[in-house]
Amino acid sequence: MKILIVDDSSTMRRVLKMGVNKAIGDKDSTVILEAENGQEGLEVLRKNTDIDYVFLDINMPVMKGDEMLKIMRTDPALKHIKVIMQTTEGVRSKVAELTKMGISGYLLKPYTQDIILQLMKKLMERETAKA
Repeated sequence: MKILIVDDSSTMRRVLKMGVNKAIGDKDSTVILEAENGQEGLEVLRKNTDIDYVFLDINMPVMKGDEMLKIMRTDPALKHIKVIMQTTEGVRSKVAELTKMGISGYLLKPYTQDIILQLMKKLMERETAKA
């Protein structure tokens, strides 16, 4: 499994990385890449189109997460990648807007490793059910 974490906070990237590793269990077969903003995230994605999941913060400098998501959804090489948005905005209208843009889930900050674990299990169960 290959995952990209895009967040301007190194602390949030570290917490998310630990939570994902805990959820997946088999750390040897998991690659976790990181980027500090949407622009860097797109650069990483274009070099690694085999990424399975992107954990994407909304509020970042240089390029916000929702801008990155819009670009991903219009790029044939990237539109298949599952995106989990991270936000401090619990506004239903924003979550509804992101859902229409094709996100697979979202995390409301601040979150714990247990919340990441629950979300990853749910996402992996969905994948197994589709197979």
